[in-house]
Amino acid sequence: MIVGLTMGTMIGFGLTVALWGLFPPREALQNRLSELSRPIDHTSQSKTRRERLGRAAEQTFGRLNLRGRRVERDLRVAGQTPEALALAKLGMLVLGVGLPVGVWVITWLTRAWVSPTVVVLASILAGGLMFFVPDLSLREKARKRRRELRNHVSTYLDLVGLHLSGGSGMERALADAADLGSAWGFAEIQRTLRQAQLANEPPWTALEKLGRDLGSPELEELAAWLRLAGTSGSRVRSSLRVKARGLRERALNEAEAEAQQATEHMSLPVVLLFTGFLGLIGYPAVAAILSP
Repeated sequence: MIVGLTMGTMIGFGLTVALWGLFPPREALQNRLSELSRPIDHTSQSKTRRERLGRAAEQTFGRLNLRGRRVERDLRVAGQTPEALALAKLGMLVLGVGLPVGVWVITWLTRAWVSPTVVVLASILAGGLMFFVPDLSLREKARKRRRELRNHVSTYLDLVGLHLSGGSGMERALADAADLGSAWGFAEIQRTLRQAQLANEPPWTALEKLGRDLGSPELEELAAWLRLAGTSGSRVRSSLRVKARGLRERALNEAEAEAQQATEHMSLPVVLLFTGFLGLIGYPAVAAILSP
């Protein structure tokens, strides 16, 4: 039975690889169009084997429609390519599926019997769970990057207010303030404003689209204020300062909340350590009382 199971697995794997090579998955038109806006790396024109494997995995997983709008925004914020995410998911899937099989091989070598049904179910469960581990890592990285973006927007609002106080126009103040920063948030705003200028569209429209792509409500609110200033001539200098101050206070409150949460998490190991210490001290007395 073991020989038959092994041979069937090898034949199935070989047929899968052969079909994948004869009928490769087609790449979606949306993914090909999105490559037009990506920066071209002239240092490495030839794709490596890892990049080709990542592209093939991304095309295969793309057929399952597992990548939603939220994942696309997280990829954009984290600066990670869909191919890298698909390659990580493939690696975790192989690890999750292969771990129970490796344990089963060890038990078989030690002459311990384990049902193949249990191994198959464990491989499916472990592979399914490990498949979504890169998504959780991506979400956490995107959350940290959005926090950095909030700080960048807060500084950017202060700089825009300073340029407006100096007598600059709205569009000029937005462009000059974006040129003063070197962080990735400033680079995104600067690139967006330049594209809006080339496309002859209002800057608030481009910033609103950037806020939707990055999942940043701060940029969307900034775009709404700029639209109000551009259409009705409202003064937004004081509003920008108030918004910047609010973003700084929010970041400070979140930092304090995380510090308190970390302190609460540290209390559990201290309690367990104190309990073990009491058990170590009290064991001789308890053993002396219970001994005949």
